[in-house]
Amino acid sequence: MEWQGSEEDGISRRKLLVGGIGAVGLTVASSPLNFGAAARAAKVPLAKDGLFSHGVMSGMPTQRAITLWTRLSEIGRSSRLTLEVSRDKKFRKVVHRRTVLADAKRDYTVHALVRDLKPGTEYFYRFHTRNRNSRVGRFRTLPPADSHQPIRIAFFSCQNYEAGYFTAHAAMAKEKDLDLVVCLGDYIYEKHYWDGPAGRVDQTGVNHDGDAQLLSEYNEKYRLYQSDRHLADMHANHPFLSVWDDHEVEDNIAGTHPSSAVTDPDRFDNTDTPRRVPLLTRRANGYKAFFDHMPRTRNKKNHNMVFGSLRFGRTAELFLTDQRQYRSQQPCNDRILLACADDDNPARTMLGQNQKKWFKKAVSNSTSKWKLWGSEVMVMSLDLPKESHVNHDQWDGYGAERREILEHFRNNGVKNLAVLSGDIHSFFAGELSTRGNDTGLPIGTEFTGGSITSKGLPEETGISGEAMLSLMEENDPHFAWADPVNRGYGVVTCRQNELICEMKSPLTVDSPDSSARTLAKFRVKAGSTTVELI
Repeated sequence: MEWQGSEEDGISRRKLLVGGIGAVGLTVASSPLNFGAAARAAKVPLAKDGLFSHGVMSGMPTQRAITLWTRLSEIGRSSRLTLEVSRDKKFRKVVHRRTVLADAKRDYTVHALVRDLKPGTEYFYRFHTRNRNSRVGRFRTLPPADSHQPIRIAFFSCQNYEAGYFTAHAAMAKEKDLDLVVCLGDYIYEKHYWDGPAGRVDQTGVNHDGDAQLLSEYNEKYRLYQSDRHLADMHANHPFLSVWDDHEVEDNIAGTHPSSAVTDPDRFDNTDTPRRVPLLTRRANGYKAFFDHMPRTRNKKNHNMVFGSLRFGRTAELFLTDQRQYRSQQPCNDRILLACADDDNPARTMLGQNQKKWFKKAVSNSTSKWKLWGSEVMVMSLDLPKESHVNHDQWDGYGAERREILEHFRNNGVKNLAVLSGDIHSFFAGELSTRGNDTGLPIGTEFTGGSITSKGLPEETGISGEAMLSLMEENDPHFAWADPVNRGYGVVTCRQNELICEMKSPLTVDSPDSSARTLAKFRVKAGSTTVELI
């Protein structure tokens, strides 16, 4: 099954044909050529020099297609590049070659949809100007629809450039046989939050303070992050798919409104500083920069759609939901560590009606063994103390809708539901119930990956890691394991009879290079909702 709502990934046959004019070995469907469009494309020069300073990426894989991305620096106008896709690293078996556009209107990025590939097959790709080559990237297409082969997916969130080095990405780049890497949000941070190592200073933006509100500032932010060598290595080695959370636009943004903690929507973060642009303009800027700097294309009918699913044969299906664009504002003024009677208000939505309808139906109808839900925020409850939710911005603040969705899954016989979540800068593993805690009925499991660099709960709350673990053990018996201290990512391996999740962490994010280790490893047997520490 292809990405839901892709509309052929937003690229028309006309654009595909024009892009392939003059290509060697490119197979296209027979259709009358648009010679006017071809003539206009021919006037765009083939880039002579330029730099590939931000690496290469592959994304939105299907069984027979992929979207390939790069960015060309130090050019002054839209320019053409050459793209090659091969079955071998030395490009002796080229299967696709054509010219593609580094578009000035998209910050000189390239988004090339490549079709007619073979399912479950490894490919290599690169881009050329006349005098320079990009690095070589690799990807594997999704397995055939009837495949029962194991699937491995890495997941992460919350990579703040200033908080530390991306040493977790160096480890992720070396992971073997990953079918996909998923970012569950906060790929960038829109402003300064933490001081970190001396070598990690964000001076982007017109004020050189890391604050992004204009489109040019968001573009500059992505360029800074994607200049990181460890992040570039990860992208070159594995197919990638990302959804946004809040920091791609603004902290705890809720639909078309700021966080409910903001008392004056015309002021920034409850300070005396006026917004430089209105919130909706800022959101549009953040969204456009996201699409331009990701290996994905925009849906033709729903321009800002990011939710959908990928089916990995009969072994697993991954569902990604958008938990920012359609949500209601958080209850109780978005305060943390506060009991809130409004958490279960049925009028409050996280997904919005259309997305929720799709999600409930798609998961219930899935024929894959494992249903993986990529959730930007944690679905399990987190209480400190009992019945006092730590964070109303996660699903605890949207309890009625959480219960509606999970009871629907239970009533429709959904088995083997496993949530992969992020946002909270900590690791968790546990049993998921219809109410998020031990008072509900079991429906699945959840694995929350730690942040790549962003500071964790102890730094945010002032509660030590040891004290926090003690409180969690007392108040949250549905957790099988937690680690609020370390940074890192998770890897799930799905087989017909089990799901294995490994939580991995670099030794440090304070130095440019670090080895990594496995913090914990878990097993869930098919048909069970019990998380076993192995």
